[in-house]
Amino acid sequence: MPNRRGMTLVEMMIALIVFSIVLATSLGFISKQSKGFDKSATDMGMLQNLSFANTLLEQELRLAGANTPYKQPAVVYAGTDGFAYNADYASNVDTTYAVYYNPGLPNGQVGSLTAAQRFALPCSNPSYSYPDSSYYSGTGIFSPAETIIWCFQLDASTTDANDYVLMRQVNDNAPEAVVRNIYKTTGKQFFRYWYKRIPAGGTSGATLDTVPANWMPIRHTQPIHGSTADSGAAARIDSLATVEVNFTVTNGQSGANQRTRAINFMIPLPNNGIKQLTTCGVDPIPTTGLSAGWVSVSGNWVLKLTWTPSVDETGGENDVTGYVIWRRQVGATLWGNPIVNVPAGPSSPSFADTVTSGTTPAYQYAIAAEDCSPSLSTQQSVTAPVSHP
Repeated sequence: MPNRRGMTLVEMMIALIVFSIVLATSLGFISKQSKGFDKSATDMGMLQNLSFANTLLEQELRLAGANTPYKQPAVVYAGTDGFAYNADYASNVDTTYAVYYNPGLPNGQVGSLTAAQRFALPCSNPSYSYPDSSYYSGTGIFSPAETIIWCFQLDASTTDANDYVLMRQVNDNAPEAVVRNIYKTTGKQFFRYWYKRIPAGGTSGATLDTVPANWMPIRHTQPIHGSTADSGAAARIDSLATVEVNFTVTNGQSGANQRTRAINFMIPLPNNGIKQLTTCGVDPIPTTGLSAGWVSVSGNWVLKLTWTPSVDETGGENDVTGYVIWRRQVGATLWGNPIVNVPAGPSSPSFADTVTSGTTPAYQYAIAAEDCSPSLSTQQSVTAPVSHP
């Protein structure tokens, strides 16, 4: 008969001891693997925060001044914890001039505020309110460039007194948290600035230098950018050429488990300080003083139109290339196609139209300034006398 003897108690104890040793070794290995995975995960999150903040700040700050009309400043406020600027960053209508198009954006995030909507900029110290003026890109049309504020402020959601959060705000809308678990880098401010030092006697040989501490914070203090009063100390903000950013991110833990990584990078401001900013595509300011009268030229009577050039021809947006003229008879409902395009340039522009004197009903003329895109201003119209004197 087969041997049916089972395991002895000693053999069972030996087997259990071996099993326990193998199990303990395996659990220890798994525990180490788990801790290593957790460490890698927190380190990866820290590096992702670092990369995200770096990329977003570099993408957005360099746009300061993009598609801002003349007299609206590029940079508004430059402090150690906050930086505010104007830019046509987003639009909720289809346009080729805003950086991004998003039809779902509310109107309060896609254009400039008026002076009546003035608000205190976050992270400004001492507190500074903006805008100081209402900026226009055409008659009755407010500037498409919104005010964007980046701000490092203490994070009230944590118990760590050194913990900051990077916030982004558009106009006077509620701010949004972009990155948390941020520390100040030892011995450095979050924002530092470099400006163009212009040597006495000319603009050649300009060099970059760090903004002196006694300039800080730098603010746009003149309501009209580029005006006569916007000079000297008031125009320091227009000389900013580069923003230097310094901060340290953490893995969100404390004590021996805390790890940090510092970063430093420079962001150029290519649009800042441009006095004559061409913004083709934004409707130019219309002409004024349009008049029509009969004049004799070499014995022939012609209807001569005269007008005052658009402000945007030799100043303002500095982008008017010509003037479009239409003609119709009084009572007509449509202007039809333009009859001529008069190039910009003369200080006293005019156009002589060879029409028949005594034609009734009288002629009406309309004119609009045209920029380099081309976009047209609103029309200005006038009714000409029927007959020559």
